[in-house]
Amino acid sequence: MRQPVLTDKVITGLINSNNMRELCALMLYQVYFNGAYTNLVLRDVDRLSDNRANLRSLRAMFYGTVTYTYTIDFLVRHITKRDVQELDDITATLIRLGCWQILFSTSIPVHAAVSETVNIAGRYTPGSKGLINAILRKIADAPDDMKDPDNYKPDVATSLKSEIYGILKRDYGRKRAYDIGKALLASPRLTIRFNPERISASALENSLMEDSFSVSGASFLPEVLAVETGHKSIESSEAYKKGLFIVQNEAAALASHIAAPAAGMKILDCCAAPGGKTTHLAELTGDNADILALDSNPSRLGLLRENVERLGLKSIRYQTADATDMSRIDGLFDIVLADCPCSGLGIMCRKPDIRLNMTYDRIRDIMEVQHRIIREAATKVKPGGALIYCTCTVNKDENEAQVKSFLEENGDFGRDDILPYLPGDIIMDEERINDAKNGSITLLPDKDSCDGFYIARLVRNR
Repeated sequence: MRQPVLTDKVITGLINSNNMRELCALMLYQVYFNGAYTNLVLRDVDRLSDNRANLRSLRAMFYGTVTYTYTIDFLVRHITKRDVQELDDITATLIRLGCWQILFSTSIPVHAAVSETVNIAGRYTPGSKGLINAILRKIADAPDDMKDPDNYKPDVATSLKSEIYGILKRDYGRKRAYDIGKALLASPRLTIRFNPERISASALENSLMEDSFSVSGASFLPEVLAVETGHKSIESSEAYKKGLFIVQNEAAALASHIAAPAAGMKILDCCAAPGGKTTHLAELTGDNADILALDSNPSRLGLLRENVERLGLKSIRYQTADATDMSRIDGLFDIVLADCPCSGLGIMCRKPDIRLNMTYDRIRDIMEVQHRIIREAATKVKPGGALIYCTCTVNKDENEAQVKSFLEENGDFGRDDILPYLPGDIIMDEERINDAKNGSITLLPDKDSCDGFYIARLVRNR
């Protein structure tokens, strides 16, 4: 059996020979069995590829297979009576890759999906060729209704482990849980945030269109645009090189508006890298605030510094520090932003490996970190100042429950009405209005066409 490896040499060789399926199989193997992150694996491949057309098809195959792994494993078990998780690692990887092509691709012929996957098996696990061929053909030949995920339980239809789907059902009810789960299967939009003080939306749109990008408005923030990259990387655009925008989801950008920064303020961003919110806070203050950006990882702090310098901002300082211990941070701040580590259930469309790795027990461990960060962050808020707590999850235990627990233990903090800080184009209903009056908002992918995201604004009264 040949061991799958993914080195620069291997990646370059497979790209040059246009062998996208085999490259995808090696990428999947790294995610499934070596704990790699999907976005970082794809970034390494992107770095070595100058053919964006091939990379686009590779990305669809790679992200699609990871996204639908739970569904694929169920259908293989249901249709063929074989458990993918009991097979050897390489065989399991290839069966999942082949099944995604058969079940979910609209551009790959079934015969090609089967034969090419079996050919890859011949190079890595020859003894499994017959098994892989038999399973893939049985999947391909099964009746359409048997292959349709929507004919099974909601966790299968949304490709979410039952314990994760159960969180959505508990928090949002049966119908909304299903709608949210389905929305998280969609291909994510790439959105960018620009500084209106440096360039107008129309001028930036024209610049990107000259570089062959398609651009449209996002959902609710005027300084955010949605971009279709086609065969090019957005980082290759002249506008990016000139520092005219940063890649940031619209939901995350809303947090800086709710922080309501102003020139002259002292601002602390506790978990700052890679710098989307930090730089937004600077831009909203005309680059005239005093902003301290913290991160516990020096390399991630370096990435933040690169973004700050590319955007030409001067009001940001840096410090390597763990947000669970603020003892080395001097002074008090007008605004403290705590964008905490979380389960990431709101960004599974962009980071599908979360579907594979997140568990209820792991969420409980993450919640303990959140508990410590929000309490440490609070010690740095001056009287009259604001504490912004946010996450990229839709799990209410990590969101509303954390805020409720914090307020019960910290009587000097209270909720602050955020209605004045919300953009006019955001969807509002009675429930959201009530939440906003009580200091928080939950953005949902099915409702707001953005990441699932939670933001709360708390003020220190004394």
